[in-house]
Amino acid sequence: MKLLILGSGAMGSLFAGKLTQNGVDVTLFNRSNHHVEAIKKDGLKIIDQHGNNTTVKLPIITNPTDLTDNYDMIVVLVKTFATEIVLETVLPFIRSNTPILTLQNGIGNMEAIKKMAPQQEVFVGGTWSGASVPKPGTILHQAWGSTFIGAVESNFNHDLLENIASAFTKSGLDTKVSDNVQSIIWSKLLVNIAYNGLTAVTRLKNGDAIRLPEGKHILEELVNEAIKIAKAKNIPLLFDHPVDECIRLGEEEIGMNTSSMLSDILYERKTEIDAINGAIVEEGKKHSIPTPYNDMLLNLIKIMENSYSQMIHPK
Repeated sequence: MKLLILGSGAMGSLFAGKLTQNGVDVTLFNRSNHHVEAIKKDGLKIIDQHGNNTTVKLPIITNPTDLTDNYDMIVVLVKTFATEIVLETVLPFIRSNTPILTLQNGIGNMEAIKKMAPQQEVFVGGTWSGASVPKPGTILHQAWGSTFIGAVESNFNHDLLENIASAFTKSGLDTKVSDNVQSIIWSKLLVNIAYNGLTAVTRLKNGDAIRLPEGKHILEELVNEAIKIAKAKNIPLLFDHPVDECIRLGEEEIGMNTSSMLSDILYERKTEIDAINGAIVEEGKKHSIPTPYNDMLLNLIKIMENSYSQMIHPK
């Protein structure tokens, strides 16, 4: 199996590194940055929960003309706001019938990809695994939840999807195939809603953000607003009790993870708030469902990411 992973951030690097360790032929594609150059020079260092580290050598490409056209699948792990520009960059150099799997945060990714690649089969997934980049060339594997993947079309290549799930699972990334794509998207969205904005504002890891009852209360309100919208859209969720599952994940599986949005705030980057809490606010307007907690978090993050140069830092 030969995979092309778009995006060498924490999650792209995690999947690329773990799959490569399991013998899967993986190529990373990303614009040049310090993390990319460190991987090119010394390989990708993966640190597990016990502090053990391994170094993986894998190809990482920054020039699309260096891509080949014979990948079995493209896995998209770039930030939501970069989806279109990255696909515009790489698709001219890839076989036009290469399947695409998005494991991105938020909603709207599937639609954006399908619009840009109408001839290609699009798979959708959500992962509860997590990682961070403490320094260029190194990732910390900090969350070990399952990954769910599914197909948009009813007549999808079931064998390919099962093979992908098997390869992920054998690489230490437990993966299951689900029949309901919207369930995957919205169930993952709930976890993003629960932790991303909350941890970015408080600057706490997932588990620490809900250590106090005040944190759990905010999480509950954020998630309950999204649940009401999912019900209005007749979208079944993967969990019978979504709020309890989000809290359980934070306490048992993803507690040590530094959320991607917190990392973006710490490194003064653009966040995915529009595709996460912002998406709930927009859906709430469509269905006349109030979303005051998500609206407040959306506005707070917008203030922060548009005011980096004015922020007060300790002397």
